[in-house]
Amino acid sequence: MFGLGRKAEKEQAGHRHMEHGAHAQAERGGHRMGASDSGSKTVLRVEGMTCMHCKMSVEKALASVHGVASASVDLTRKEAVISGSAARDALVKAVENAGYSVVA
Repeated sequence: MFGLGRKAEKEQAGHRHMEHGAHAQAERGGHRMGASDSGSKTVLRVEGMTCMHCKMSVEKALASVHGVASASVDLTRKEAVISGSAARDALVKAVENAGYSVVA
Protein backbone atom coordinates (compact mmCIF):
# COMPACT_ATOMS: atom_id res chain seq x y z
CA MET A 1 0.00 0.00 0.00
CA PHE A 2 2.43 2.57 -1.25
CA GLY A 3 1.99 6.10 -0.01
CA LEU A 4 -0.23 5.34 2.97
CA GLY A 5 0.82 5.88 6.54
CA ARG A 6 1.10 2.90 8.89
CA LYS A 7 -2.21 3.70 10.56
CA ALA A 8 -4.04 3.83 7.23
CA GLU A 9 -2.40 0.58 6.11
CA LYS A 10 -3.53 -1.17 9.30
CA GLU A 11 -7.06 0.20 8.95
CA GLN A 12 -7.21 -1.08 5.37
CA ALA A 13 -5.96 -4.47 6.59
CA GLY A 14 -9.27 -4.96 8.37
CA HIS A 15 -8.96 -3.46 11.83
CA ARG A 16 -7.44 -0.60 13.74
CA HIS A 17 -4.65 -1.22 16.18
CA MET A 18 -4.74 0.45 19.57
CA GLU A 19 -2.14 2.83 20.88
CA HIS A 20 0.84 1.27 22.62
CA GLY A 21 -0.47 2.22 26.06
CA ALA A 22 -3.61 0.17 25.47
CA HIS A 23 -1.50 -2.76 24.29
CA ALA A 24 0.52 -2.59 27.51
CA GLN A 25 -2.68 -2.61 29.57
CA ALA A 26 -3.89 -5.73 27.75
CA GLU A 27 -0.57 -7.46 28.33
CA ARG A 28 -0.83 -6.79 32.06
CA GLY A 29 -3.94 -8.89 32.48
CA GLY A 30 -7.01 -7.80 30.59
CA HIS A 31 -10.12 -5.93 31.54
CA ARG A 32 -11.42 -6.04 35.06
CA MET A 33 -14.92 -5.23 36.19
CA GLY A 34 -15.64 -4.76 39.87
CA ALA A 35 -13.39 -5.22 42.86
CA SER A 36 -13.36 -9.00 43.14
CA ASP A 37 -13.30 -12.09 40.97
CA SER A 38 -16.25 -13.74 42.69
CA GLY A 39 -18.16 -16.59 41.14
CA SER A 40 -17.00 -19.36 38.89
CA LYS A 41 -14.23 -19.49 36.31
CA THR A 42 -15.01 -20.20 32.64
CA VAL A 43 -12.42 -20.93 29.94
CA LEU A 44 -13.34 -20.44 26.28
CA ARG A 45 -11.20 -21.46 23.32
CA VAL A 46 -11.42 -18.56 20.85
CA GLU A 47 -10.44 -18.80 17.18
CA GLY A 48 -9.68 -15.89 14.86
CA MET A 49 -7.51 -13.74 17.12
CA THR A 50 -4.21 -12.72 15.53
CA CYS A 51 -2.98 -9.62 17.37
CA MET A 52 -3.24 -7.50 20.50
CA HIS A 53 -6.17 -5.59 19.00
CA CYS A 54 -8.05 -8.88 18.66
CA LYS A 55 -7.19 -9.78 22.26
CA MET A 56 -8.47 -6.44 23.52
CA SER A 57 -11.65 -6.69 21.43
CA VAL A 58 -12.52 -10.06 22.96
CA GLU A 59 -11.68 -8.88 26.48
CA LYS A 60 -13.86 -5.80 26.03
CA ALA A 61 -16.74 -7.86 24.65
CA LEU A 62 -16.54 -10.30 27.55
CA ALA A 63 -16.21 -7.55 30.15
CA SER A 64 -19.46 -6.03 28.89
CA VAL A 65 -21.46 -9.16 29.78
CA HIS A 66 -23.54 -8.87 32.95
CA GLY A 67 -21.97 -10.90 35.74
CA VAL A 68 -18.37 -10.82 34.49
CA ALA A 69 -15.94 -9.94 37.28
CA SER A 70 -12.83 -10.22 35.08
CA ALA A 71 -11.89 -11.33 31.58
CA SER A 72 -8.41 -12.05 30.31
CA VAL A 73 -7.29 -13.49 26.97
CA ASP A 74 -4.11 -15.47 26.37
CA LEU A 75 -3.38 -14.78 22.71
CA THR A 76 -0.78 -17.56 22.43
CA ARG A 77 -3.11 -20.22 23.83
CA LYS A 78 -6.16 -18.65 22.15
CA GLU A 79 -8.04 -18.90 25.45
CA ALA A 80 -10.27 -16.50 27.31
CA VAL A 81 -10.52 -16.90 31.09
CA ILE A 82 -13.59 -15.31 32.62
CA SER A 83 -14.44 -15.03 36.33
CA GLY A 84 -17.86 -14.20 37.63
CA SER A 85 -21.44 -15.36 37.44
CA ALA A 86 -22.14 -14.75 33.73
CA ALA A 87 -23.85 -17.53 31.77
CA ARG A 88 -21.64 -19.40 29.30
CA ASP A 89 -24.15 -18.79 26.49
CA ALA A 90 -23.92 -15.03 27.07
CA LEU A 91 -20.12 -15.18 26.97
CA VAL A 92 -20.11 -17.17 23.73
CA LYS A 93 -22.58 -14.74 22.16
CA ALA A 94 -20.42 -11.75 23.14
CA VAL A 95 -17.32 -13.32 21.55
CA GLU A 96 -19.24 -14.19 18.38
CA ASN A 97 -20.74 -10.69 18.18
CA ALA A 98 -17.18 -9.32 18.35
CA GLY A 99 -16.37 -11.35 15.23
CA TYR A 100 -14.60 -14.41 16.65
CA SER A 101 -15.50 -18.09 17.08
CA VAL A 102 -15.70 -20.12 20.27
CA VAL A 103 -14.66 -23.73 19.69
CA ALA A 104 -14.71 -25.17 23.21
